[in-house]
Amino acid sequence: MNAKILRSQKGFTLIELMIVVGIIGILVAIAAPNFSRYQSKARQSEAKIALSAIYAAEKSFFSEYSAYVGSLDAIGYSPEGNKRYYATGFSGTGGTTSVNGFGGSNTATPMFNRVNAPTPWNNACNNTMLTGWVASGTDPANFIAGATGQIREGVACDQWTINENKVLVNSAVVL
Repeated sequence: MNAKILRSQKGFTLIELMIVVGIIGILVAIAAPNFSRYQSKARQSEAKIALSAIYAAEKSFFSEYSAYVGSLDAIGYSPEGNKRYYATGFSGTGGTTSVNGFGGSNTATPMFNRVNAPTPWNNACNNTMLTGWVASGTDPANFIAGATGQIREGVACDQWTINENKVLVNSAVVL
């Protein structure tokens, strides 16, 4: 008789299932806001990687010509793959640097050159000058390169800069 009673008590009660659903709901309510913040931080790595590559290319150019130049083509910067969130380049509308011994084009690559923009380019950040930037590309002793992009819907543009001292700055913190 006891064996018959034990076999008939299989499964969960409605109360137990409601408690589990409630616990899952609480966990989702806590995790959902943090998830978008973690996504934004992960997307910022695109800017950091691109600017580090520009820095390395500028240092390589400097070691050969003893000058920096504000042209992505001149320094040989050509990233593989498609950019998704950030446009990279130099501030201002560009200028030309006189570099001894360099025979290639050295016209500065402006920040919002469509060639450097992600595909598809989000127009929310179009032609937004980076905070605190000065025109670079005309002083062979230094450079400031930058990246800007909208990493999350409904927020302002996220902006990053790097200079010849490898100082990486997030000038408009958006998370």
